[in-house]
Amino acid sequence: MDPNLFLLLLLGLAGQGLAGMYPEVLQAPVGGSILVQCLYRLQDIRARKVWCRFMPEGCQPLVSSAVDRRAPGHSRAFLTDLGSGLLQVEMIALREDDAGEYGCVVEGPTGTQTLHRISLDILPAAPGLKEEEEEDRIYEVGSLANDTGGGASPLEPRQDEKSIPLIWGIVLLLGLLVVAVVLFAVMAKRKAHRLGVCG
Repeated sequence: MDPNLFLLLLLGLAGQGLAGMYPEVLQAPVGGSILVQCLYRLQDIRARKVWCRFMPEGCQPLVSSAVDRRAPGHSRAFLTDLGSGLLQVEMIALREDDAGEYGCVVEGPTGTQTLHRISLDILPAAPGLKEEEEEDRIYEVGSLANDTGGGASPLEPRQDEKSIPLIWGIVLLLGLLVVAVVLFAVMAKRKAHRLGVCG
């Protein structure tokens, strides 16, 4: 093996190891929103999932997949377990004091596991945008938000925007199928009528 290729391989592996040690940096303006997606193992499907803020004293839970009617939830953070190993967290109406480190945590039978960790930087509101326009922006991060590295991408279309062309495509294909069936029936009827006249 070429020594330069071997060195490049080692550097790549070392870089992958370092990527998991540091939180992903996400920047969002005051009043904005973020959407974080985390993957978990399928054997943890029934485990408690938590979105927490990492403080010096440990993980401070903000919202959880477990329903606790006694404890009021964090009114600006929402956790949705989409099943199939996907967890989605949304934080809205961001404030300056929201800056800090957050993460998706699973409390499974083998112990607590941090799935994804972010460092949230809050930027001052953009001077050119109205407050309503800024609140409509959602900054996505996580293992499924961007295939190339999980970075924030406000330009990426949301899932519901992607499904509309798919629905119209299905409607078009069903329409073509109906037309083909009608044409086949008409041709079969003509052929049967022709065979009945000749025979």
